[in-house]
Amino acid sequence: MSSKPLARLLGLTLALPLFACAAYQAQHQAAKPRAGSQEAAPVTVSSTGEFSELRTDLQIARVKGELNEIRNALAQQGAYSCCIDPPCTQCALRPGECHCRDVVRKHGAACGECTHGWVEGRGIVEGVDAKELVERSRRAEDEAIEKKSGEAPPPEPQHH
Repeated sequence: MSSKPLARLLGLTLALPLFACAAYQAQHQAAKPRAGSQEAAPVTVSSTGEFSELRTDLQIARVKGELNEIRNALAQQGAYSCCIDPPCTQCALRPGECHCRDVVRKHGAACGECTHGWVEGRGIVEGVDAKELVERSRRAEDEAIEKKSGEAPPPEPQHH
């Protein structure tokens, strides 16, 4: 087996998380509070009573079931459209919405968990593959760097 395909796969695996961070931030930029606005503190509910009395494996199963219900409710509201199957939890737990499917179609990599899902072969957006996702993400990242710094990023080395 040639080492070239293995090296490309390794490069893909290492590169996707880097692009995912920038894409995730860009995707959820609008979710940040405006300057001067008061951001509500996240609500944390302590586990008491019935839940805390469950075995750990049953607590995990219950949380997963409730998370699925949350994702389904958000999807019905048009606020959850994940690009992998099974869907990510990162977007549901952090910003409380997921638009990764649209981001993948338009720009490239989505949230970090979705990006890892694509590397694992769980991407479900028709017409998009992991290699294409990385290429579009690189271009988007380069454009963001260029826009922010005012200068073009260095060219990538050519491998023959």
